[in-house]
Amino acid sequence: MLSDLTYAVRQLLKAPLVTSAAILSLSLALGANTALFSIFDKLVLRPHAFPEPSALVRVWTNNPATNFVGPAFSLPKYELIRDHQSAFSAFAASAFAGFAFVRDGGEPEQITGLRVTRDFFPALGVPMARGRVFSLDEDKPGAAPAVVISHEFWQTRLGSRENVDGDMLNLNGLPHTITGVLPPQLGTPFTTTLVFTNRVQEPAGLNVDQVRVGATYLQVTARLKPGVSFQQANEQIVQLNQRYAAEFSDRLDAKNPIELRTLTEELAGNLRPTLRMLLGAVAAVLLIACANVSNLFLARLSSRQKEIAVRLSLGATRQHLIRQFLLESLLFAVSAALLGLALAKLGLIGVEQLAANQLAPNTTFALNGPTLAFSGALCLLSALAVGLVPALQASRLGLSDVLKDAGRGTPGGARSGRFRSVLIVAEVGLSVVLLVGSALLLLSFARLQKTPSGINPEGIAYAFVNAPVERYRTPVQQAEFHERVLERLKANPQVTHAAAALAVPLGGGPIAPYTIFGTTVLPIAERPLASLQAVTPEFFQAFQITLREGRTFTTQDRTGTPGVCVINESFAKRIFPGESALGKVLTRGRDADVKHEIVGIVADVRSNGLGAPPPDVVYYPFYQLPRSGANVIVRTTGDPAGLQAVIRTAVAEIDRQQPLAFFNTMQTLVTTNTGFQRLVASLTGIFAAVALLLTAIGLYSVLAYSVAQRTSEIGIRMALGASRSDVVSMVLKHGMRLVVIGLFIGLAAAAGTSYLIRSLLFSVEPVNPVLYGGVSVLFALIALVACLLPSLKAARIDPLVALRSD
Repeated sequence: MLSDLTYAVRQLLKAPLVTSAAILSLSLALGANTALFSIFDKLVLRPHAFPEPSALVRVWTNNPATNFVGPAFSLPKYELIRDHQSAFSAFAASAFAGFAFVRDGGEPEQITGLRVTRDFFPALGVPMARGRVFSLDEDKPGAAPAVVISHEFWQTRLGSRENVDGDMLNLNGLPHTITGVLPPQLGTPFTTTLVFTNRVQEPAGLNVDQVRVGATYLQVTARLKPGVSFQQANEQIVQLNQRYAAEFSDRLDAKNPIELRTLTEELAGNLRPTLRMLLGAVAAVLLIACANVSNLFLARLSSRQKEIAVRLSLGATRQHLIRQFLLESLLFAVSAALLGLALAKLGLIGVEQLAANQLAPNTTFALNGPTLAFSGALCLLSALAVGLVPALQASRLGLSDVLKDAGRGTPGGARSGRFRSVLIVAEVGLSVVLLVGSALLLLSFARLQKTPSGINPEGIAYAFVNAPVERYRTPVQQAEFHERVLERLKANPQVTHAAAALAVPLGGGPIAPYTIFGTTVLPIAERPLASLQAVTPEFFQAFQITLREGRTFTTQDRTGTPGVCVINESFAKRIFPGESALGKVLTRGRDADVKHEIVGIVADVRSNGLGAPPPDVVYYPFYQLPRSGANVIVRTTGDPAGLQAVIRTAVAEIDRQQPLAFFNTMQTLVTTNTGFQRLVASLTGIFAAVALLLTAIGLYSVLAYSVAQRTSEIGIRMALGASRSDVVSMVLKHGMRLVVIGLFIGLAAAAGTSYLIRSLLFSVEPVNPVLYGGVSVLFALIALVACLLPSLKAARIDPLVALRSD
């Protein structure tokens, strides 16, 4: 075996330039596949590292009729299912919460937290590194505030102080007892969560009545009991949900169906089909690279005829020849795989940087055990794909066959030539499929970028500012806090507009039921939903949202004055077709008794993202519907990135204990909104370009080799009167015939496979005749160049030299 390995190394080193180029092409394909698998493993297969991941589930509301799909739950429904379920060892609830934290002598800091029930950490399977989880008494409404802190918070804010259990931590101006410290790196989706407090029954921004009527603000995390299947647990919660709907039909969420999803499935989300598509693309690139190298190995057989003859004459068996050729291909593939690992590592670093805004914080991709195993398996498969056919070709030849083929100069004869042609047709077909797919995604991304958002994002920055209910107890106090902050901002010469809003465009927002005054008031669970947006008067001017009819808000629209609202254009046309919406009245509230007259209609804004249609939106005056937390929005004529200090100063002048959170510019938000589509389109485009290049090289190599093998034939043709143009035409016809066959196969395959990526396309049909035609022309031109070079070489053959060499 050692002698065979040494001989294999010598064979590869005989043509170092060709071998290096072939190893590089295969390593690119192997590296891309390895990198994509590492990403797929991290984001889809194992997005979290909690114990027994298959037993960890989340409860989702799934109500497509109201476009309400997500891990959102109400407290009453949670309590009913918790008290009657028997399928879970832990059934926990959590709710997002932001907290103001001030270190001794430091600046106020807004930290991310969760309000959780006591069985939250047992559900995750996470033990305390120090201390304990919440007690039964601490889990009750009105209990003394308590907090479990993350390991990172303990290190960075408390200096890894020993014996912190029982110490007091001031959050939102309220002292919390520290009961426990978590182990390091809790993991996705809690990597940025620093504190976990009790009293999940008291969410910020909702009063007791809103909580009890069925407002959905909780996320439910549960762990299956041993021996209970996912299906059994799902059936049980569906039955309990039906019981809830029957007993509490007047609740806001009574009609919401629910279902179980594994935490892995939730975190993978829409990434699964996208990453599978990218894996398919790089797999096609690998197949093309393997086809090219296999063609190279087949071509090398012609130069090894004497070697094969000698081996056969010395008694070499068929098995020995196969082993020798496969060993050479394995050595070749291992070299490519090692280089591919280095390229994969570089590629993963690049993806981490390019996709930083689309990934969870602290997400890193690594060449871990599963990824290395995948790379090793690909290496073996590539070795077989590259070397098996040449090995079988060589082993099938007898000594007399070798001598005959030596005379013809074509090992394997016509059969070998046909197989190489089939490989080229397959390469062309795969390359066309990738080109069509990447062109569709690039066109989709271009149209997404050009989609009008309904706002002008230039010069705008925003930050979340919270007026905690612990210190700003009434809605009037909360509204006054934000109003004073905006007054400070408007006095700054850098600021042209300042506003506050529950949500910013493109960032989503809450939804709420509404009723058209004068129509039948449906049970709250059956009322239609619309996006709820509370904004201050300058919101529309700051974002330059076009006013279609009526007016927007003034400073006089506040608590104690008649309720007013503004709705968006498409919503107005839908609910009041053929007539003006101005003067009509919408009602809200549990009993639909809070009236708001429609005083204005504004242009549509893509509130849920550029790729989503504009939702129905009802804008309310912020001072008639105040909230403790709001986004402070500032427009400037200068660089908006410098507005963070301006907003922080304005807030500090009103309340030095209040921090900022989530500072961002609107231009960055717009870029982030399309970042994932940009990354997918770019990666697919790169893969398609590599595939096109490899296919062109493969086509050139096959024709060049064919010309070299047919030197004598071409010399005879020219000696008998064939012109140079006849020779060029002969070689071109052979090459372009393969291209045309591959094009037809590729276009047909692309028409079918493009429907698989339909969900990734925006305003683009999967079958676009113009795009398909453009891809065909581009590919044909590149293929023509690849065919023309060997054709011109053939035309320069001297008949006398060719006949003499034969």
